[in-house]
Amino acid sequence: MTKQGQSLKRTLQLIADILSFDSSYEQLQKDLNENPNWDAMVSTGSKHLMLPAIYCRLWQKDLLKYLPEELTMYLKEVTDLNRDRNTRLLEEAQQVSKLFDEHQIVHVYLKGIALIAGDYFEDIAERMIGDIDILIASDQLDKAFDLLVAQGYDDFIKFNYEVKNYRHYPRQIAAHRLGAIELHGQLLKHGFNHLMASEIVLANKQLGQQIPIPNTEHLIRNAIYANQINDRHSYLGSIHLKGIYDVLVLKLPDQPQLISTLPSQLHSNRFLNLSSIFFPSLSPRGCYDGSIYRRIFLVSMHFPKFGRLLYNLKKMLWDLQDRLGIFASNQSYRKHVLKKLPFK
Repeated sequence: MTKQGQSLKRTLQLIADILSFDSSYEQLQKDLNENPNWDAMVSTGSKHLMLPAIYCRLWQKDLLKYLPEELTMYLKEVTDLNRDRNTRLLEEAQQVSKLFDEHQIVHVYLKGIALIAGDYFEDIAERMIGDIDILIASDQLDKAFDLLVAQGYDDFIKFNYEVKNYRHYPRQIAAHRLGAIELHGQLLKHGFNHLMASEIVLANKQLGQQIPIPNTEHLIRNAIYANQINDRHSYLGSIHLKGIYDVLVLKLPDQPQLISTLPSQLHSNRFLNLSSIFFPSLSPRGCYDGSIYRRIFLVSMHFPKFGRLLYNLKKMLWDLQDRLGIFASNQSYRKHVLKKLPFK
């Protein structure tokens, strides 16, 4: 293993131990006492959108005293800002939910906003949230979209061609609101909707902080599949700590039936195989954890230059395949592309 690879593995494992609900306090105390590479921890934590969670977990474990004072102050500032942001986002979600209820729009909130509404985190600041994602009954998407436009969510990007089989409508922004909204008709990319039927998620919703959210199992499955399929981590052979931490706070390791059935599906198997490298409690039950997929990830991590090259090559090939697929199947997109060619 290269020195760079060793440093990356140590940094990821340190962050994992900070986030974990099972790691040894004494060992973590010892690791923090040994003056780890704080710059690497901040850089990696920021890349994975986990700085507030790192601060909160260190505070909850009474370990902040082992950090440099300047770093503690920085992490606290980031966390306080995120707490304020999440509070405002939740208020905005409640207002939109009230609007949808008044117009009998069947809906459920997804991802980060659902997790904080469900009180899964000890501190609302732990989860960083991008957009407010909402799953809408498929026959009500247009109505919901128009309702938001009428409420000022009228800033969105219009496509120059007809969009087909896309899981969500254009991202809607309001000048007077903090959070952009994405209305989803499906949870997963086209071709994978059989893994999580929107109708079933909507039918089994629960209430959290005055807004409808998926039940715990659906939140876990969506966290895994969105990470592996929508965000392409299954194909790219990479991990993202935010998605892993989501399933940890949802107590997946404490649900033996679910964690024993998840490995039977390819993408959740890969998620558990890679996650368990740093979080042993997520080891897939009854499934050999030495898969080729896991081995390739370890080689890529041990040799970061090779890993980056492989990642970038896979990403380029995926993007090319994706565009070629749209070109072949979507006449509207095909016409749009052909119009831009430098010949007539």
